[in-house]
Amino acid sequence: MSSSSSPHNRQDIKYREICISNINRHTEPNRLLQVFEAYFEQYGRIVHYNYTSPTGGYVFITYEKSQMVDNCISNGPHYLDERHLYVKRALPIDDDHPRERFETTRDLMVVIDSDDEIFKQADFLQQLREYFSSYGRIYACKYQHEANFDYILVEFADKDPVDRIILDKPHHYNDHELAVMKYIQSNIELMNRKYVRKKQQSSTAKDAIDDDNYQSINSSSNTSSRSTSKAKEPINEVDLQNEVFRLQSVLKSLNDEFDLKQKQLEDTCCQQLKQLSENATKKIRLQQDLEQECARLLAEYETLKQENDLLNEQYLTVELENFEITSYYEQSLNEEKAKTARLEAEYAEKLQQSNVNQSPPSTLTEKSFSTPESN
Repeated sequence: MSSSSSPHNRQDIKYREICISNINRHTEPNRLLQVFEAYFEQYGRIVHYNYTSPTGGYVFITYEKSQMVDNCISNGPHYLDERHLYVKRALPIDDDHPRERFETTRDLMVVIDSDDEIFKQADFLQQLREYFSSYGRIYACKYQHEANFDYILVEFADKDPVDRIILDKPHHYNDHELAVMKYIQSNIELMNRKYVRKKQQSSTAKDAIDDDNYQSINSSSNTSSRSTSKAKEPINEVDLQNEVFRLQSVLKSLNDEFDLKQKQLEDTCCQQLKQLSENATKKIRLQQDLEQECARLLAEYETLKQENDLLNEQYLTVELENFEITSYYEQSLNEEKAKTARLEAEYAEKLQQSNVNQSPPSTLTEKSFSTPESN
């Protein structure tokens, strides 16, 4: 499988040009040129600018070398004046597919000619995937069908590989040129119209052949019918009456069979309607029970909520009373402790005084007893 019969000239102008869109329309043309030169010349030397409109539109930039285009594309996305620029490879004008120059997509379409045997080879799809994978990562490669034609859809991870494949056209498989194009709506409509015309042309040619055959067949059938009509004999009246009786019997049996099936169908419908009515009644009853249960639960919830609020109030009251009792108890305890300490101090003081008061009389007694002995 090959892309073309001769190697690509990578320095051809079509490989050195990029297309830029989504430009800020309010940017002045002179400033736009200066900004573009300052920004896009970081990827390589620019040799030519081309504007499709002085305000907005498309801008085409031609670099000195194709490698500069690769550098610019690979360093995307690009922003200028706080605006996201749509930068892609500029494709040459194609009269057969005019929208491919401006529309981008990640999907490639290879149209299949049903009369060509190469598309029926077992390994064709695998070889096609291997070939196109050299341009970039592929998510899927599969057969697809449109209203009037078949094709192979190649889904890439990025848009740039599709543009590079279009630039490298034509692509060949076993010396057979592949109908490669972008998977966009304009190309799908174009292929549908093309293959509708092919079907109409082939159908017209077939109709012309069939007309000749029909004339010869019709002439022979007319001859045979004339000979058959000559050989026919008049129908007997008794046979005709018997045939009428037979048809009446058949009709009666058909009517009886129809009535029986009709009755069976009516019985079945009645049973189904009865079952549906019972189900509807059960559903309504269940809905009513659920509504009553819901109302009961809501009432119970309100009652419990009120009881909970009352308990909360009682709890707060008891908590407050407990706090007051605790405070009073602590105050009383402190007062009693202070009183006990004061009494203990008074007791100790009186005990000391009592000890002091008892010691002098004993001294006087001793002196009184010693005086007579001295005398």
